[in-house]
Amino acid sequence: MGSLTALQRCIPHTAAAAPSPRSSRACAAPQFGKAASALKTASRRQARAIQRSTTAQVAAVAQMEGFTVTSVPTKPIEGQKTGTSGLRKKTKVFMSDNYLANWIQSLFNALGEEAVGTTIGVGGDGRYFNKEAVQTILKLAAGNGVAKVVVGKDAIMATPAMSALIRRRGLYGGLIMSASHNPGGPEEDWGIKFNYSAGEPAPEKITDKIFGFTETISELKMADIPDVDLSKVGTTKVGSFEVEVVDYTAEYFATLKEVFDFPTLRAFMSRADFTFVFDALHAVTGAYAGPLFVDELGGKPESIRNGVPLEDFGGGHPDPNLTYAHDLVEIMWSDAAPVLGAASDGDGDRNMVLGSHFFVTPSDSVAVIAANAQAAIPYFKDGLKGVARSMPTSGALDRVAEKLGLQFFETPTGWKFFGNLMDAGAPAWPPARLPPPGTGSAGATIRLYIEAYTADPSQFELDAQEVLKSIIGTALEVSKLQEFTGRDKPTVIT
Repeated sequence: MGSLTALQRCIPHTAAAAPSPRSSRACAAPQFGKAASALKTASRRQARAIQRSTTAQVAAVAQMEGFTVTSVPTKPIEGQKTGTSGLRKKTKVFMSDNYLANWIQSLFNALGEEAVGTTIGVGGDGRYFNKEAVQTILKLAAGNGVAKVVVGKDAIMATPAMSALIRRRGLYGGLIMSASHNPGGPEEDWGIKFNYSAGEPAPEKITDKIFGFTETISELKMADIPDVDLSKVGTTKVGSFEVEVVDYTAEYFATLKEVFDFPTLRAFMSRADFTFVFDALHAVTGAYAGPLFVDELGGKPESIRNGVPLEDFGGGHPDPNLTYAHDLVEIMWSDAAPVLGAASDGDGDRNMVLGSHFFVTPSDSVAVIAANAQAAIPYFKDGLKGVARSMPTSGALDRVAEKLGLQFFETPTGWKFFGNLMDAGAPAWPPARLPPPGTGSAGATIRLYIEAYTADPSQFELDAQEVLKSIIGTALEVSKLQEFTGRDKPTVIT
């Protein structure tokens, strides 16, 4: 079985930053925009009721814990609706008065009593503003009755690592500071998302409540606690509120060792005929690459490129594709190309895999994993029970499912929908997801997905762009994409 897939996307940048009003000095009733004041729904009445009840709860907790919780007045800020992968805006928007705090407080309001007395996780992809944001999150967590927060050292925690931390420690949930593959820095993007108790992205029942509270919020419950040193592993206590700074690799690596055969992988990495290069793109996986590929698996340090996480990702775009990971692509197409090459995105939940002089599309890679999972991955030694992919992902996985007699599921775009499948008892691993067209961000992305299937081995090495040329032409003509966007070609072809 083979598949030729070309994924094209045109990205018109239409970013618009929503203004954020400054907090008033005295407590005030919630301020509503025109649309909000006209919409008197039951859900908002419920939101106000929960706000009143949580205020009383926090006051009692603050007295018991021995630190002060201050009610800081605030007003709703437009544009805080969570997308499929959290809330993303320009960094300066999040840094403006109360923008981040409003969303975090709205999260705790939405969670209500359920979150009081629990332990949550916090970490991120290493981008600009993460460390400062953690301090705000900690003060609001304490002010809203959270008992303990587990934070990755230096505010680092890849998205899969946060899921592992939540599941292994039995945390209530975790906050991940990331705008995924979007650029980072003071002039670029920032984002935040909440993962729930199974490590999965927050379901819509929670994100819808968060949005409701962002439109009615009137106060921030801010604990008067000192900033926590995030550079050292250890525990800080203020009363019985606790912050534990942890090694961000520990729980994640423990999970990986349960899924994969590390001794066999280490032996494979040491073979004379195997060479490898990994490009972390100066994003979060750079913090894991050395400990994993070198320390655990015995790889060579020089096999890791751009392995130091930087707040601006070195000025690059942490999107693992043929355009933004062009340095890796040049290596893999050179005369001295290694056997295997790979790169990952900003928060470490997507990847690109290459061989010497060839590229494996994300759609095909999950199909390859599914086809070989039982034989190659110990976690799946008893076989897969089912597979799932999002709607725009290649149909290669469908064919594997049919061949192996597996249950197959198709979901809307977004990790949370795979979580919904699992919550419903539907076995859905391994999942395949391609980047969604909107993630609560300031810009807009249009993606055009084109594919064709062939079982003819003589066509496997052909250029996908040439094979798909006629289909691409028809798709552009029907969609009028060039006419609507004013662009004659995509920003990225992968």
